[in-house]
Amino acid sequence: MRITTVFKAILGGINMGFLVPIFASLNHLLCIFYAMTQVDLKLKTLRVNLRKYGKIIAKDVAYRYHPATETKEEICVFCSSTSNITKEHVLPKWLIETELHNTMTSVVNKQTVIYNRALVPACSECNNSILAFIEKHIIRAIQNMDVFNDCSNYDVCNIIRWLEIIDYKLQVLDCRRKYIKYGNSEYDHDWGKFPVSMMRHFLTMNPWKSYSWLRNSQRRITIKEKIDGLNSFVVIRPCVPNFYFFNLPNEYIFLSFPTCRIAIFYFFKKRYKYYEYAAAEALDIIKKVIESD
Repeated sequence: MRITTVFKAILGGINMGFLVPIFASLNHLLCIFYAMTQVDLKLKTLRVNLRKYGKIIAKDVAYRYHPATETKEEICVFCSSTSNITKEHVLPKWLIETELHNTMTSVVNKQTVIYNRALVPACSECNNSILAFIEKHIIRAIQNMDVFNDCSNYDVCNIIRWLEIIDYKLQVLDCRRKYIKYGNSEYDHDWGKFPVSMMRHFLTMNPWKSYSWLRNSQRRITIKEKIDGLNSFVVIRPCVPNFYFFNLPNEYIFLSFPTCRIAIFYFFKKRYKYYEYAAAEALDIIKKVIESD
């Protein structure tokens, strides 16, 4: 109303109240533009840090829990800082709020980890300033996708970036978890002390492949442009809104959102000329995973 009052004074009492909603809309657009700018800056910081420190971080993460490695000070897996280390949830807490005490099972050793305890080290700056801000934007994008049944390429690209961050955190988690044993068998005295990430490639006799996978996940995050991945991003509307998650590291990820009737599937490496081809393959994978549970 102050704006209206000023215009009345300037224009000799002419009623300019019709401008109020216009200015309100303009203010809303400016707020959206500011938020987008801030998200871009946060993502840029993440890219720059992983370009600069990625190799150092990957070596630390990949070999920290190897039996021959001595205990070292924890580092942030996003910037390599050793100051103010906090615990970052692999799957964001807002996503698993109704599933905190449920578990995900590793296909490598059939051992489970509670969602709420699936954590990786991150400094307070990366955790609370960068990742938390990005997730706020992702929540809005997912909600818009649910309400308006549409999503801009800008938002889809950012959701892809967010999924790449989750894939990276999942691989870091595998590097930090010990194999221990397979299923309900006895403790494996030969391999129990080795990281799950190394044992994933045991049968191919290439345990060090876990390091290259970790580096690949970092490199994906450092690439700014995601337009080529739009057709690899599949949106599904499940009949019942609930939480469901599965992934194959370095290949794909599936997430459904309990507060929305939305689920997303993304291929990290595969690129498709037509969206329909990606959707068909994604649905086939989802069907096989659900039937195997």
